[in-house]
Amino acid sequence: MSSRFAFPNNDFLAYTLANPVECAPQTFSIKEGHVYLEDTGILRIEPNVSSATSLVVSVGVHGNETGPIELINAMLKDILSNELALKVRLLVLIGNPVSANAGRRFMDVNMNRLFSKAWESFDCPEAIRAQRLENAVQRFYELGGKGGLRLHYDLHTAIRESEYEKFAVYPFDHGAGYSQSQLRFLAASGLDAVLLSHQPTTTFSYYTNRVFGAHSFTVELGKVYPFGENDLSRFTDIDFSLRKLISTARLLNGDLNRIKIFSVEAALIKDSEDYELNIGVNVKNFTGFAKGYSLASSALSNYLIKVDGDAIIFPNANVPIGQRTGLVVRPTLLENLLLLDELG
Repeated sequence: MSSRFAFPNNDFLAYTLANPVECAPQTFSIKEGHVYLEDTGILRIEPNVSSATSLVVSVGVHGNETGPIELINAMLKDILSNELALKVRLLVLIGNPVSANAGRRFMDVNMNRLFSKAWESFDCPEAIRAQRLENAVQRFYELGGKGGLRLHYDLHTAIRESEYEKFAVYPFDHGAGYSQSQLRFLAASGLDAVLLSHQPTTTFSYYTNRVFGAHSFTVELGKVYPFGENDLSRFTDIDFSLRKLISTARLLNGDLNRIKIFSVEAALIKDSEDYELNIGVNVKNFTGFAKGYSLASSALSNYLIKVDGDAIIFPNANVPIGQRTGLVVRPTLLENLLLLDELG
């Protein structure tokens, strides 16, 4: 195994953007372990010490969401330069390098709707890439063996500002309950809210949770900005918690009371060309409305708010017919949830 680094200045991001479609696999060693560049934007690091924790961190599934990419690239630089200890198995994924280079959310299809083999229905760069990412995750978890702790944090930033700047989407649990230790880790990571998904989806985090039993989350860390314009100081808490996890294999234990919990009440779907969301362009995620308000309407439908305070997140009517234009969410309480007391 070579001791030479695969990319100059330990800059995984720069190397990935320079090789956005494919690159030759490479392996090399560092003080803390062995590094495997499996494909462009797909980097696996195996620690010298035995570890039962397998951590996947994905960024850039939407190419213009650059803040998390810069955050994780800085973390990787410290690992590769032996300034950050490595006590977990680590897989870092830059999801869509082609769209990152173009400064676009995606090129043809929203990649975060292409997992769980939804990519089979499409013929486009995102479909090819989603398949490669699925294969990389499967290989990573299989190499870690059965048992142990499997984690996946899929880091994003949102199109709009939010009443709760940082929040996570907890994939649909199929009645299994919610991990108390993971919720505490999210609290320690500076998240303000957690949204409980209400149905199976084709997102990356649902895929890794459902197929591999990983504790998986879509994590929103603020608003979209271009490369070089992100204020990384706004990511201080999650930067600290991920570094602690990587360097100690332990999850930080935050205060559950600081997190607001929301459940999904409805998914809004575009059903005709005249479909409209009846909100302003500056309306923030988690903005609430009064009962009876017409939130979305078309010649075929009219969605009325059912309970005072029901709110919208991810509003975006600029999608094809049949796709989601937003989620209607409602506050709920921790005591209403089935919380698991497991340590992982």
